Amino acid sequence: MDDYKLKSGEVLNGGYSVTIGDYTLRLIGGYRINWTNEYDTANQFTDYKGDPVRILRGRRFSLELSTGRLSVEDCKALISALKSETIAVSCPDFTGNCYSDAIPAKLEQANFLGTRYSSGITLTACELDKTGIGDGL
Repeated sequence: MDDYKLKSGEVLNGGYSVTIGDYTLRLIGGYRINWTNEYDTANQFTDYKGDPVRILRGRRFSLELSTGRLSVEDCKALISALKSETIAVSCPDFTGNCYSDAIPAKLEQANFLGTRYSSGITLTACELDKTGIGDGL
């Protein structure tokens, strides 16, 4: 981060950055992580007391990002990175391969001061995190 030179109109967001493929997003407007439990629903059953019994397969990571106002070049670079079927992601809370179901971009400004875009992205881990999960028996 020390060697990064701010572009015209950029302000650092407190130091968070997210690497998405070959692109490093520094203009972050919102950052939300979610770990969701995923269960083996094909083999769940109800025990003799009427309680559901289900086996935890793992936890899936997802990251919801909203960007700050991106230049046209940065927006194109972000879109290019999101077009991959599998996207290498690195952020303070996760490192691994993800996918994105949508590639949104919203025109925020188009005037004599320049053109800026924003985006809201959800990145979801390709694999479950099985840390701390037993074999079920």
